[in-house]
Amino acid sequence: MKNSTELIGLPVISITDGLEIGTVKSIVVNPEKRSVDFIAIEHEDWQTSVRAIPFKKIIGLGEYAVTVEQSSAIIDLNEIPLANQLLNRKISITETKAMSKKGRLIGEIKDYYFNEDSGLIEHLEIESAQQRGYLKAEMVITYGKDIIVLEEAAYSSFQSSLFEEEAPEAEEGPEGVTLLSQIKDKQSSLLVGRKLTTDVKDDKGISILHAGSELTKADIELAQRKGPAVFAKLATSVN
Repeated sequence: MKNSTELIGLPVISITDGLEIGTVKSIVVNPEKRSVDFIAIEHEDWQTSVRAIPFKKIIGLGEYAVTVEQSSAIIDLNEIPLANQLLNRKISITETKAMSKKGRLIGEIKDYYFNEDSGLIEHLEIESAQQRGYLKAEMVITYGKDIIVLEEAAYSSFQSSLFEEEAPEAEEGPEGVTLLSQIKDKQSSLLVGRKLTTDVKDDKGISILHAGSELTKADIELAQRKGPAVFAKLATSVN
């Protein structure tokens, strides 16, 4: 799962173009589908224009960057009425009051977590006067602009840990493939065979890959192991 607040301000990188094509401005939620449908991005060269990336076009949501296959994943909101309508509804979820359907204040939502593959919202992080914890998103009746309405049972259903009921699902069978490995494989397939235009250095400033090199799968895996900042440098240093 990914939480919403850690995405804001991240650079958006086109792997095929090797370019930083904007930064994440906000997350566009579809309250009826209960999912993240778009990520709104901004760029200093776009003046007042707001653009977005459909969630299904995103390859990776990393610590350092959001990655897409190519720049054409970006759309102008005016070209997709649904995206524009959702943005104008301003359903932000975070910093929104949560109350039960009988009118009891449960707390304030500080963050929410969504599935990195489907975009479906899975958990809410809520702070009340008595506690701070997590609730499953299935408790939500309505995602509104001013108030989020929850089932009455939510009042006594706080989890102290986000994963306390999900540990068994984290196990992978012998043929299981994690979402992380799928993302890395996709990133690798887009970069293998591309040539580096500049050296790629690790966090200590030591060159680990050199300009002019034709990237192999091993090179890309090396950059991924060195961390998100090193991989982002590699992704923006290809021809």
